[in-house]
Amino acid sequence: MIQVTDIYIYPVKSLKGIPLKEAETGLRGFKYDREWMITDSDYQFLTQRQIETMATISVDIAKDFLLLQSSKGNELKIDLNAKREEPVQVSVWDDICDAYDEGETASNWLTDELGYWQGKTLRLVRFCSDRKRLVPEKYLHGREAESSFSDQFPYLITTWDSLKKLNKGLRENGKQEVTMARFRPNIVVSDITSIENKTSLDLTSKDGNYKFGLRKPCKRCKITTINQDSGEIIDFKEPLLTLTSLNFNSENYGAFFGQNAILLSDQACVISVGDLLQASMKR
Repeated sequence: MIQVTDIYIYPVKSLKGIPLKEAETGLRGFKYDREWMITDSDYQFLTQRQIETMATISVDIAKDFLLLQSSKGNELKIDLNAKREEPVQVSVWDDICDAYDEGETASNWLTDELGYWQGKTLRLVRFCSDRKRLVPEKYLHGREAESSFSDQFPYLITTWDSLKKLNKGLRENGKQEVTMARFRPNIVVSDITSIENKTSLDLTSKDGNYKFGLRKPCKRCKITTINQDSGEIIDFKEPLLTLTSLNFNSENYGAFFGQNAILLSDQACVISVGDLLQASMKR
């Protein structure tokens, strides 16, 4: 039986994730997942692809605050309930989204901790909860799904089977093994082999409370080369080179790991570590 072994949210896109025992589902992802994003002063989105040391900033959600902490121990608190001004327009990939700028204190803190980007200061923005950023229709198969500031899909599901195969390949190539953190999943499961080839699957909790649909194998990028503890790149080619050679997705060439997914069930559900899932062919 497939089992949920790990759950993560990443409240600020490209900063450290938060491991959870349970999480609230929604059409645009888990509660708070990728709800904030770092941009430059022109509101163009930035990730670890541009600033590797984003990986070193930890994140927590308290009752009333978003808390960021740098590797030097410096902290930034953002009031979750602060009165918002007029939204600004921010870019994330090919989308323009409405968001709230979290202000000068947050901008100064991020710029001090991470530095300027191409001579520009950094900003912290929050997705407008009453707006929609739709998943491309071609992946929906008649369903509904949204995202906030994730790359495109609200959920990313990975498996220990894929990590085991990747690390075996890395060892055989004389390279360092990597941790699951490199792949920044929302849900990690056991007992699915070759998930990258199984876009035809739906995953349903054994008790029927929730259901996910796999929609697109996830092609990986530079972020997988970054140590998610130190923000350092030890090998600019790995694990991407080994992933490509292992050909996890037989229909497409490239470095694939995990599956992008959407929620197919009532969004007011809770998923927990230890939940058992059943796989079925999508209808």
